[in-house]
Amino acid sequence: MSFDRRLPSLSRLSFMAALLFATAANAAQITPAKQAEPADVCPALSHIVSSADFKKLRDEPAAKLPGVDPIEDCRASSHSYDCTFRAHWEADGFVNDPLEEIGADIAACFPNVVHDLNTPTRQHFIVKTADRRVSVTASVQGQNELRLRIAR
Repeated sequence: MSFDRRLPSLSRLSFMAALLFATAANAAQITPAKQAEPADVCPALSHIVSSADFKKLRDEPAAKLPGVDPIEDCRASSHSYDCTFRAHWEADGFVNDPLEEIGADIAACFPNVVHDLNTPTRQHFIVKTADRRVSVTASVQGQNELRLRIAR
């Protein structure tokens, strides 16, 4: 006699439901939980660097770096943009130092960038655009506190 004939139809349905549930639960345990993606700072950095007048950035939401406190910590003139902030975004799994993290982001965001200074407390870049050269400096201000200065 086969296994199917020995189980009443209700028991077979219960058995199949339990088997399906166990398979789904096992698959959920095997699939790793998706880690939160690090904040993408490239859109904000690109917006800031390409700005014709840094003074106008205060009113532009696109200029706000993700995870950074309000823009009141930034000073701007027509030719420079200077912000001090605590690094709130998580390291991306490769870099644990906030200065190295923002430096890697700056290097990755721009196709025409020269990284000409790299010390434990300061990183400097020159971003070349079609009509200008922009200086981008990231430096350590205190524990987990950074300063980002962009000037042309």
